[in-house]
Amino acid sequence: MINPPHPGESVRECIDEAGMTVKECAMRIGVTPNNMYRLVNGHIGISPKVSLGLESLGWSNAEFWMRLQAQYDLAQLRLQNSPSEADIAVVES
Repeated sequence: MINPPHPGESVRECIDEAGMTVKECAMRIGVTPNNMYRLVNGHIGISPKVSLGLESLGWSNAEFWMRLQAQYDLAQLRLQNSPSEADIAVVES
C-alpha cells in the first residue's frame, strides 16, 4: 500500500468494536488516556508497550501492531522523499 492509514485508526476500530471508551482502553493497557487519544487521532505511533497492551486485550499480537506501525512509518518516509510532480517536470524539460 502506497499510503496506509495511521495504525491508530485500527486501534480506534478495535476500541469501538469492544464497546470501550478510549479512556477505558488506556487504563486497561496501562497508558495515559492522553496518549491513547493522541494515538487514535494519529498524532503518535504505536509503541512496543502499547503493542503488548493491545495483545493482552486479545487484539492480534504485538508483532502485528509493530509491523503496522513500521509499514506506516516507512510509507510516510517514502512520501516525504519522493520527488514532487514539479521536480519531475523540471528534470524532463
